[in-house]
Amino acid sequence: MGQPLVISASRRTDIPAFFAGWFGAALTAGSAEYEAPYTGKTVSVPLAREDVAAFVFWTRNPVPFLPVLSRLERAGYPSIFQYTVTGLPKALEPLVPPMDEAVRSFSDLSRRIGPERVLWRFDPILPGEDPREVVARFDALSAKLAGMTSRCTVSLAHPYRKSVRATRETPAIWEPSERMRDAAEEILRMGAQRGIRVVSCCSPRLAAWGVPAAACINGELLRRIFPGSGIPVGVAPGRTGCLCSAARDIGSYRTCRHGCRYCYAA
Repeated sequence: MGQPLVISASRRTDIPAFFAGWFGAALTAGSAEYEAPYTGKTVSVPLAREDVAAFVFWTRNPVPFLPVLSRLERAGYPSIFQYTVTGLPKALEPLVPPMDEAVRSFSDLSRRIGPERVLWRFDPILPGEDPREVVARFDALSAKLAGMTSRCTVSLAHPYRKSVRATRETPAIWEPSERMRDAAEEILRMGAQRGIRVVSCCSPRLAAWGVPAAACINGELLRRIFPGSGIPVGVAPGRTGCLCSAARDIGSYRTCRHGCRYCYAA
């Protein structure tokens, strides 16, 4: 038997929101199968308890996944959630749950598994947004989520070609603004006041403005929460500036139904 894997589910799509049934069936079968993004070949990743060091779930809506989560908890699988709530307008996030609904779901998940295992993503920040609106959104959300999480990840969205095409009616959102420095400083201050450590993901500009660079799949954090789970040591970056620990992503690109205009994976 090889070293247990950290399974990322998923940076390619929202498995908890849309594919809970698929994941549950894969868990029963003992492996998850998907098409590799670049080769199209079928890949199989083992999901037996002894093969999984931990799951990292990425979602905007965990509600459909809660029965599967109960099953994982009973079986003793370690897991954490990267939970995205941004408060961006429907023009950019047309099909995500409304903010109040997302906060209620966040609260429920935090009560179920504990705030240390539910990590907030105020992600992405669009480079050309009005900094005052960014701060207002963060203020409203952090006030509601205080006590439900101890960590928030932020990043500046990258202008991938498909993202720029999808947002061609609002091109100014991709124009970097030095005024965002003030927003970054204010977000750090408000987060600290509310017991939420704000960190950045693959965003050198945010890091230069004082938002510490950090790993989203954080082996040190996982080992602290789940001692003895066989979490791999070391960094295995997925892109420039990434500090993440080694993990295997499952799921497929272009299957998420939230419809976020800026998203690289949509």
